[in-house]
Amino acid sequence: MTKALAFPYRDVLYENRDARSILTDLAHANGWMLDVDGCLVKTSKAGGAGGKAIEGAARLLDWLRRNERKFVVCTNASQRTVATYAAHLRDIGLDIADHEMMTAATAAGDTIARAHPGARVLVVGDEGMAEAVRGSGLDVVAPDTSDADAVVVGAADNYASANLNAACISIADHGAALYTSVSSPWFHGGVNRSIAVSSAIAHAIASVTGVQPIVCGKPSKELGQSLRRRLGGGNGQIVIVGDAAQAEMALARDMDAMGVLVLSGATQAKDLPDLPSGQQPHWIAHDVGELVNQLQSIVP
Repeated sequence: MTKALAFPYRDVLYENRDARSILTDLAHANGWMLDVDGCLVKTSKAGGAGGKAIEGAARLLDWLRRNERKFVVCTNASQRTVATYAAHLRDIGLDIADHEMMTAATAAGDTIARAHPGARVLVVGDEGMAEAVRGSGLDVVAPDTSDADAVVVGAADNYASANLNAACISIADHGAALYTSVSSPWFHGGVNRSIAVSSAIAHAIASVTGVQPIVCGKPSKELGQSLRRRLGGGNGQIVIVGDAAQAEMALARDMDAMGVLVLSGATQAKDLPDLPSGQQPHWIAHDVGELVNQLQSIVP
């Protein structure tokens, strides 16, 4: 059953439209971005690692395929390669091909390639970021190179002091641009929370160099541009589904997409009345299982 939403900002958000009208727009949208952690997968590690699929996640993917909707599964994770993340999701029952997967690392590679064609890039992170940068046609330099054109920070288990020093020298002495996968301090995949290590490292570099990082993951404009290109350009309606208002809903608002907030991860029902206008969803569901049931009431 379609449920009307009644929160303090409802009239501002929905302009007095009834719930079924909003749901109809969602069900007929042709481009979809689905978050991973806390949305499709309940986990304590980024990219769905070690987690289990949330009930209804596989059915939502099936609904999108049967109804010929374009979609991409997008995570702010950056440590592992796209193929590694996609393979894990398939292992836990989610039918996601490698080419349907996107990470903050792939967004970073795309962003740097657009801004600095042919750049020599110093990666402060792991193979996921290095592969994404190489895949965008850029040169990944040795980890102790101190005259790179750009520095990009991604997640890793360990960071070498020589690598961090080279990053700071490249930025402070040679004018290298600084990029990072994410800027939020915490990661939340539906099971407690943990530090967003790439954000912490990027801001440590910023504190030394005085240069603020350009964010490439959700909710950045850079990622929004990449999604627009992948999901059909500027004419089709795009839906962003995620569990974090400050990430996915902010992204939806910024790129003029429809935001669907699922309450299975970072943002909880108690947080809804205090959400700023730039993070308010267009639709709210308990989880993706409830969402797909609602969509099927409009389009089977």
